[in-house]
Amino acid sequence: MTRVGTLAEDNQILGYIQQSKTNANTLEQQIATGLKSQNYSGISQQATQLVDLSDQTAQQQSYIDTINTVGTRMQVMALAVNNIETLATQFAGNLPADAYNTQGETIQTQAQQLLTQIGGYLNVQDGTDYVFAGSKTSTPPFSPGGLPDPGSLSTSAGGAPPNGYYTGDNTIAQANIDNGTTLSYGVTANNPAFENFVRVLNFLANSPPFDASNPTDVANVSQATQMLNGVVTQLQTLQGSISLQQGQLSSTLTAHQSALALAKGSISNIESVDPASAITQLDTLQTQLEASYQTVGILQQLSLVNYLK
Repeated sequence: MTRVGTLAEDNQILGYIQQSKTNANTLEQQIATGLKSQNYSGISQQATQLVDLSDQTAQQQSYIDTINTVGTRMQVMALAVNNIETLATQFAGNLPADAYNTQGETIQTQAQQLLTQIGGYLNVQDGTDYVFAGSKTSTPPFSPGGLPDPGSLSTSAGGAPPNGYYTGDNTIAQANIDNGTTLSYGVTANNPAFENFVRVLNFLANSPPFDASNPTDVANVSQATQMLNGVVTQLQTLQGSISLQQGQLSSTLTAHQSALALAKGSISNIESVDPASAITQLDTLQTQLEASYQTVGILQQLSLVNYLK
């Protein structure tokens, strides 16, 4: 028997069915994985853009990681400086009266205790590194054993032991927080604000009892008080400087986070499939395939005899 129709028509129908099956399989895979393709070949027209976007996300994430690390370090610094400033303010206000106090805790004892507290704050760590040591982050920057005894109000105590307390270096930390932007941040434990405070405390801790009728003692207490008032101002300036650096970090971090989110969104638009749209397309294809199979079945049954009946 000879079928009605031509080979070309049959091949066209079968080709359509095969293409529809391929498209259906692709849609099923997209729905299962959520991705338009399992490799770049499936999105070849946007492959270059995808590579560029991937590089952007890696760079943005690197900046974010750096900023978060620096931010943690600066939070530790800020807390230590704030605590030292509070102690300096309180001690400066009490010094004139307490210097000559013969009842209770002497000024010498107070100064020694406070010196220990300040040393603890200057030796603070952000986990593993000493934040006030410059580049020598594995070394505690404050060494009380290096302080001169007796102390002096006129001689710096911020040098290296044995005539000072500082064991770090003068390197100020730097971090690359953006393309072409390097942030110099932080402070070292021999900063004048810290050094003057330690100098005064060391002097008071090693002084004999003060006598209000002794002009030398009165002059020394007055000078120590003036120096402490200056320390408070210096520490407040440090607080402002650290706060500005934290503000720059925060604004830069926000910009990187926005850029990262935008790049990830673009990557998702290229790589990911819309499940609802894919399911609708698959349903349509399956309906069309069923109709095509029915048509092929009918055509397979046709012959010249059947046609002439």
